[in-house]
Amino acid sequence: MTSATLVRALGRRDIVGILLNAMIGSGMMAAPAKVYAIAGGWSFLVLLASGLAMVPLILCFADLGSRFTGTGGPYLYARAALPAPAAFTVGWLLWFSQAMSAATLCNLMISYLAGFAPALAQGWPRAAVILTLGLALTIIALLGIRQSARTSNLLIAIKVGFVGFFLAAGLAFIRPDHLQATTALPIAPQFATAMLIYLFAYSGFERGAVIAGEAREPRRDVPVALAVSLVVATLAYGAVLLVCVGVLDAPAATDRPLAEAGRQIFGSPGAILVSTGALAVILGTLLIIVVSMPRMLLALAEQDQLPAGLSAIHPRWRTPHVAIAISSALCFGLAVGSDLITALTIATSTRVVSYILCCVALARLAGRPDAPQPAFRLPFAGPVAAVTALLFTGVLAIGARKELIPLTAVAAAGLLILAAHGAYRARSASTAGP
Repeated sequence: MTSATLVRALGRRDIVGILLNAMIGSGMMAAPAKVYAIAGGWSFLVLLASGLAMVPLILCFADLGSRFTGTGGPYLYARAALPAPAAFTVGWLLWFSQAMSAATLCNLMISYLAGFAPALAQGWPRAAVILTLGLALTIIALLGIRQSARTSNLLIAIKVGFVGFFLAAGLAFIRPDHLQATTALPIAPQFATAMLIYLFAYSGFERGAVIAGEAREPRRDVPVALAVSLVVATLAYGAVLLVCVGVLDAPAATDRPLAEAGRQIFGSPGAILVSTGALAVILGTLLIIVVSMPRMLLALAEQDQLPAGLSAIHPRWRTPHVAIAISSALCFGLAVGSDLITALTIATSTRVVSYILCCVALARLAGRPDAPQPAFRLPFAGPVAAVTALLFTGVLAIGARKELIPLTAVAAAGLLILAAHGAYRARSASTAGP
């Protein structure tokens, strides 16, 4: 198989770094303002509910991740337990959702850069920044998984230091009256919509499993990395939310709540310092998308659900160069042509559907004696997976009704591509003949 030519170079620390870079990104940066606009002082309850909802999902993925060693993560899980079209839908939606996540990150980065140079907010300067950034990150991804992991580890160290500094600097300026809930608890649809914003922040954890084909001990390291990353990410989200809500008079009035908090604490130099840290946070997450997204195309091609050319591995760099080029073109092309909120909501809803299908896959695998055996066995895996799938189905149905049409369109487009590829294979086979 093509994946045999990939290099198994990633250790547990690398996987943790990749997961944290995926989870501590634009969601953490944008969530305080977006969630506060919906839930006000109940934003902390929204974060708590979102974190608790993630626990069974992370446990389901830890069980699944300890069963497989190949590239593709959630797609492989679905492929082992669900019909081929459903498995393809998981891989396709996760691939597309990463492109929309990249668009979200790029738009958020532009909003922070515009604080330094307002001309970058629109027109050809905006497009030039996005495309230059895309080219630089694509080159890093092309040069090898080791180079990508080293860059990822450096950026996550900067991220954690930035969050620690932001919390330490802001604690003395927090006003307790800002933390009180002065409005009624949001109704269910509003609460679910606010939860989706934080679920977007948490999303990306599956990327650690997508690159498992390049990990030295994926069945052992992926479950541990998932648990560590959930705890660290939750602490980071809580710290940022605490400072933004506690310091700012109107947290929902800006797309750059961290920069505004820095300005209020330290004046203009503080805004510049915090904006610089925010750019490093966003850059790390973008790098992980550029690295992990092509691996999903690789997995789909390896399972013959997309053209075999997408699974090509560069003989020197040992990376899926064709898949990287195509994925980066989609990522940064969408970033040039989309806005922050549209990209964020579509990215979240597409990913949640994939999570639901993976939970269904675990419920089926848990009851099969011939299924791959887990290194980490989730107690009562079948019932836990079924309940988790129902929980996220409810959140999606209540909080993302507006996104169901574009979500259906994205899934339908993928299934049409799958059907076209199947027809081409059948036609080639009949032409070859006996």
